[in-house]
Amino acid sequence: MAVLEARPVTNGVRVDLLRGALDAHVNPLVPPSLGHVAPLVAGLAWIAAGGVALAEPTPPDWPGYLLWTLPLGLIGAVAGVRILFVAGRRSGLRAPAGSGVVLLFALAGHLVWITVLVVAILGGPYGAITGAGQSIAAVGTIAIGFVRWRAADHPMSEALLTAGAAMLVPSPAAWIVAGVAWLATGLVARSRVDLRPA
Repeated sequence: MAVLEARPVTNGVRVDLLRGALDAHVNPLVPPSLGHVAPLVAGLAWIAAGGVALAEPTPPDWPGYLLWTLPLGLIGAVAGVRILFVAGRRSGLRAPAGSGVVLLFALAGHLVWITVLVVAILGGPYGAITGAGQSIAAVGTIAIGFVRWRAADHPMSEALLTAGAAMLVPSPAAWIVAGVAWLATGLVARSRVDLRPA
């Protein structure tokens, strides 16, 4: 605080403070804990959506959502944001290069997916736009999985890679695989363990 009081606060100083605060939040000293709620919600939502769709006499067309599975997809996508946000920050200050950019891409992809799901639920366009939103979110999930793999965060990296890859497959059976992988993120996450590379 004394440094700020010693000289005038310019726009450049404000930008530096904002950048420093963002960096401290994205790369914390102590890796955050994932908890079990978000993985449980995401996992059960995707398993339920896949199970409902598979129980239909005729499988739904690509991208596979039924009107009553859209809210389940939305719930799973929102819970996925929490999982990716925590998983992307697990290396603290020694995160692999590019981790922040990958995290922003993954979160933006999930926000796009959430938006198109909400639009579809409200009666807006459905089909290619919904599949594209899910694919962008899936690629972001895979990217976070690779970041965790580079940080030797096993088996978290494998769970995220599996969830993302399964989300790319336009099949309700793949949704069940994705749901199991999302559940696994909660089971394999070690809370308060420093996962920073040596």
